[in-house]
Amino acid sequence: MNPDFAIVLNFKLESEQNADADFLVKTARNVGARAVSGGDFLKEACAKYTIFLADEQNGVELTKDNVIDTLVQNRKNGKTTVINLTVNADGKFNANDQAVLDQINKWMHMFGHAFNEGKLSDLTVDQDGLVLKNRHANYQKYVFLKSPLPEKIVVSGLEKAPNRVEWIENRIDLDFSFAQNKLSINLVKPDDEFEWQVLRIQAHRPEDYLAETKF
Repeated sequence: MNPDFAIVLNFKLESEQNADADFLVKTARNVGARAVSGGDFLKEACAKYTIFLADEQNGVELTKDNVIDTLVQNRKNGKTTVINLTVNADGKFNANDQAVLDQINKWMHMFGHAFNEGKLSDLTVDQDGLVLKNRHANYQKYVFLKSPLPEKIVVSGLEKAPNRVEWIENRIDLDFSFAQNKLSINLVKPDDEFEWQVLRIQAHRPEDYLAETKF
């Protein structure tokens, strides 16, 4: 499976007659998923909205209370999360599955870029969490931390001190110190009470070293 596809929404149709392929695929796109499964019924809509149509596969039934933790734990283990969503005979989702989608949407709206664009990093964090690195911009690392948050974390394995460290949610800079390949970060309380919070470590980019040119 392409590493971009951290989430696959697996639509299980009770009746294809009233199911709206465009609605289902747009739902996946809107919550930050990049792949769906559920049969050739979805093929045209996937092409229209640039969503990958995966082979039909077994998924898991989740709830709003465990879906984000499942996503992150699977990402930590290098796995895709395939989520079963029942599409009722009337073409709609039941209350539980709609709540799951709402929870994914809220979290991915804030952290989806880091979650989808990141791949496992060699860096480690001394708390319940994981570190991903951006596949397309290797000067960015993302630290996923499970609440409740400590006052301080230590990220090990960096070769140089970063340019900045910030919460993704509100771009608030975080104080840090660096010595002997260890980055110590002092945490402040973020704005929202997400189960998993994410901060960005940004290294110096090549353009950061360019001197100003005067004419």
